[in-house]
Amino acid sequence: MASKAGPAIRWDTSDRAAHLHRVRQREGEILGPEGRARIDGRARAVLAPANADRMRLVNEAIGAPTRAKAIVWLHRAADRLSQAVAREVACRRGCDACCHQDVVVSQAEAELIGRAIGRRPAAAPPGAVSVGRDLHEPPPMAARHTGQPCTFLDAGECGIFRHRPLVCRLHANFDEDALLCHIVPGESISVPYVDTSIEKAVYHVSVAAGGLVADIRDWFRSEIGEQ
Repeated sequence: MASKAGPAIRWDTSDRAAHLHRVRQREGEILGPEGRARIDGRARAVLAPANADRMRLVNEAIGAPTRAKAIVWLHRAADRLSQAVAREVACRRGCDACCHQDVVVSQAEAELIGRAIGRRPAAAPPGAVSVGRDLHEPPPMAARHTGQPCTFLDAGECGIFRHRPLVCRLHANFDEDALLCHIVPGESISVPYVDTSIEKAVYHVSVAAGGLVADIRDWFRSEIGEQ
């Protein structure tokens, strides 16, 4: 996730009707032809200088001899993208809305994170899905943890930020604030995320295929520091 200076806006969702009214109004503003064109133009402008580096790093991941090395290259590609969009996205330090969404991580990446933070991921995490080598798309997974804080969320910030998963590094909202990021149970909300389909496709083929994927809360179920 990209970040920038400035306080995160805390949206009051206790009045569901009022919050949803603001959400639908914002969706109408950014998803209409003018709003979409404006966001697409901003995205192209800020990503253009980074795309050559980004694709070079992605290609390194494709050619990597091991899953772990592929993950390292993809992390670098994601960080280059994050750096490029940092001033244009709503994501900023202290905003933890995305830390209450499902965070799907491959077994290989969970093991890499575990080595970095000194914790061993679960051998058989609940809800894990086996990914076939011949699949071109990730298998569907049930949203088991929507609304629950990530294992590593600590006082509104990521406790393993340097070692966070790829999906977190790629998560960036091209809106002006985090209004659309907040989960409203039973409601579908459209968010103008940065297009990271290339990195996600390579992750699926080069890292996840042939292994397990599960939510980070199931790979690491206890609190930070506990075994």
